[in-house]
Amino acid sequence: MDIIFAMDIRGGVVVKGYRGDRERYEPIERHSKICTTSDPLNVVDAIKPRRTYIADLDRILGLGSNSLIIQRIGARTKTLIDIGIRRLDDVREAERIGDTAIIGTETGRLDVIRAAQSMRIAVSIDMRDGSAMSPDPALSGDPLEVIERMNLYKMSELLVLNINLVGTKHGVDFGFIERVIDVSGHPIVVAGGVKNSEDLDTLEDLGAAGVILSTAIHEEIIPVDLVR
Repeated sequence: MDIIFAMDIRGGVVVKGYRGDRERYEPIERHSKICTTSDPLNVVDAIKPRRTYIADLDRILGLGSNSLIIQRIGARTKTLIDIGIRRLDDVREAERIGDTAIIGTETGRLDVIRAAQSMRIAVSIDMRDGSAMSPDPALSGDPLEVIERMNLYKMSELLVLNINLVGTKHGVDFGFIERVIDVSGHPIVVAGGVKNSEDLDTLEDLGAAGVILSTAIHEEIIPVDLVR
């Protein structure tokens, strides 16, 4: 199972995500036992991850861009990039600065997934309060229905992001993840809520292809070597 390090970048610094309440995110150095700075390049140098999920919060919120920083990070680690893709040109931009472009349902639409079939994409099912979030009705509502719909399309992996659990270490809904793996024809990567190494073992036993981690790494609950 692939263990992927996560970084949220806002205003040029790495911030700690918590339940998707982005206005309250704080510089990661205030919460990390590993990093003494929130500079993205220094964080990557300290963690040394094989693969890194990067969310450009400024792009997602329409407040700016961290593309230059993200492109430089790509020289140090393989990257999965969420820049709040809304159109095909955004996919091209994400491909230019990173390895894999993430089309998140929070901002994305099904027609963009269709148009990007020849490109390096993954899809993220962004969930809040048990429902998939999207401006597109085809990507919102019952997450299992959306996940099953994705079987019609090509992608490197399918991310399942429970925004309510981000940064909480409250644990994963293993029953739900088991159903996701049953209905999906894609490798499943789980994000949000992982609290310890036992959660990783359970997810691997269920058949998850990967897990995205940040808080448990920074707080040294899960060994940093697992993302290296």
